Amino acid sequence: METARPVPIPPDAPTAPALPEHSGPWRAHRYLHRLARAMRRYGWTTEVRYGQLLPTLLRVYSAAVPSIGESVTVVRANGIWWYRASTGEWLAPCTNLQLATQRLSVLLTPWVTAALASSRDETK
Repeated sequence: METARPVPIPPDAPTAPALPEHSGPWRAHRYLHRLARAMRRYGWTTEVRYGQLLPTLLRVYSAAVPSIGESVTVVRANGIWWYRASTGEWLAPCTNLQLATQRLSVLLTPWVTAALASSRDETK
C-alpha cells in the first residue's frame, strides 16, 4: 500500500481562475454579517440593509439613541476587502474584525454620550 507523497507543482501550471464577478455581493454580505455579530457582542444594535440599487449597508447604533449611528459598507481596493464608514473613512481590512469593531466604537461613543448627556439635561 502506497502512502500519500508530496507532488511538486510544475512551474508552467495554470494559476487558479479569477473570482467570478458575482462573488462581490456575497463577500460583502458575509463580511457585514460578521461585523454585525461582533458589534452586538459589544452592546451595539445592528441592522443589515439590503438594496438593489445601493450596496448592502450595516447600520450600527445604540438602542438608547437610535437616531445616531454609522452605516458601514464593504469595498474592495487593491485586492483587499475593507470596511468603510459612511463618512468615507476606511475602518479596517475585513480580515481584522477586532480593529473594525474598535474603530466603530471610537467613532460612535462620543456622539452617543453627548446625546445621552443632552437628553438628561433637558429632563432636569
